[in-house]
Amino acid sequence: MSKVSVIIPCYNQGKYIEEAVDSVLNQTFDDLEIIIVNDGSTDNSQEIIDKIKHPKVIKIHQANKGVASARNEGINKAIGEYILPLDSDDKIASTYIEKAVYQIEKNPKLGIVYCEAELFGVKRKKWKLPPYTLFNMLKANCIFCTALFRKKDWEAVGGYKEQQENFWEDYDFWLSLIEMGREVFQIPEVLFSYRQYEENSRSKETNADALKTFGNVINNHPKLYLDNLPFLLSQQKSDLKKIFSMKLSNNSKLKLFIERENN
Repeated sequence: MSKVSVIIPCYNQGKYIEEAVDSVLNQTFDDLEIIIVNDGSTDNSQEIIDKIKHPKVIKIHQANKGVASARNEGINKAIGEYILPLDSDDKIASTYIEKAVYQIEKNPKLGIVYCEAELFGVKRKKWKLPPYTLFNMLKANCIFCTALFRKKDWEAVGGYKEQQENFWEDYDFWLSLIEMGREVFQIPEVLFSYRQYEENSRSKETNADALKTFGNVINNHPKLYLDNLPFLLSQQKSDLKKIFSMKLSNNSKLKLFIERENN
């Protein structure tokens, strides 16, 4: 069994896919497989993917269903004990998998291992994400998609929720793992590179859409938010209070709490 399965969804990013794959093939950790899922690309991605020939690379072609579906499809086919998602336009440093596996194997309570990151492309600099704490995580996602986790945990929570869009599927999935009691560890080293463009797809999401989707995430994890709401609402001055004042939460216990807070 390969210990690590790297899952690379690709939608119309064929010009970057070889760079992503090469960053995995150059790992100091050798016991891995790479599963590329072509998610119904309409450019020449399929042609480029088909030209990649390596015994560690498995290729899947499916109709366009979105990144969450593509990840789930790849993970479903994976034989690795551990999973590392990687977007087809990003890349990882050569020691990332080795260091992540070392951390997760020495601590059975760990469920998510990630690292520090840099931006590259139209700009290159350190990606300054908030440090992981439960409080920070409940306010906003602070873990990018390329983090190592256990396949059995993915199975336990039912995988990525395919109805989530615009990067929210990562956030929802991490909260699912945290909700089942998994701990989080960040390797204090830049080992992941996130490609930047002139315009990020997230920028196309309106604030109202983002608040609505955030409300859906909260509804998916009511216990996490119920257990922490008093402190969250006392500290958070913007999005959470907007979500609750707009009654975007449909969970009955959350509604009752919100009504008490507003009276």
